[in-house]
Amino acid sequence: MPAPVVSVSKSRRPGKVRAILASGLVLGVGAAFTLAAWTDNEWVFGGAGPGNDKPGTKNYGMEQNTVVPPAAAVWTDQGSPNGGRLDFTIKAASMLPGDTVYAPFQLRAKVKSETLTVTLAEARQADGAVEPTNSSTLYNALRYRAWVGVKAENCNADGLKTGEGVSVLVGPGTGAGLPLNTLGADAFILPAGDSSSDPGKPVDLCFAMTLPADAPSTLQGKNVVPLWRFTSSVGQPAV
Repeated sequence: MPAPVVSVSKSRRPGKVRAILASGLVLGVGAAFTLAAWTDNEWVFGGAGPGNDKPGTKNYGMEQNTVVPPAAAVWTDQGSPNGGRLDFTIKAASMLPGDTVYAPFQLRAKVKSETLTVTLAEARQADGAVEPTNSSTLYNALRYRAWVGVKAENCNADGLKTGEGVSVLVGPGTGAGLPLNTLGADAFILPAGDSSSDPGKPVDLCFAMTLPADAPSTLQGKNVVPLWRFTSSVGQPAV
């Protein structure tokens, strides 16, 4: 018996075709067009205050003058050993027991520097100690004193080392003093300049170095290179 013939209603076919076409149109529209937005950018940059200043850091720095007399100043920045040369006079090359020699010098804040708080932070013998040209035994025997505020004309045996603006940086103010590796007792201030084009007012310092009266004869014919480092630091300590 032949299989029955199943007929498809013509009335349903167009609907199916229309549904497929409609679906295709929807997909086609979605793939071909997307929504767009207008874009406008605004940039800003960092400033400081009402003018045209930019964020930045302050200036800090000091410099030295070891020329005597100070009026013939030659200001230099000596950031590493051996640095500037303190002139303890020709007498320092041939000291006898009981002798004291003196060296005046100055420190100041550089142009555009802020006010500085300074310490005598290191005192040691120069590297490469060799007898007799850089003698450790002589270095250990010598004593010194230091003052802040003592002017060059008073940085000698007879000069006044007390009074307004004068302070003892190292030692007692009298006597032979303390070992050459003694650090400064207190900090002192280097003022900032009056304007952005002026350095700070110089601060006078005076060192006195003594070979004690009881120095042994074994120190004869020796030399030494003592070093001192002044430092100022600002900012937060590292964590």
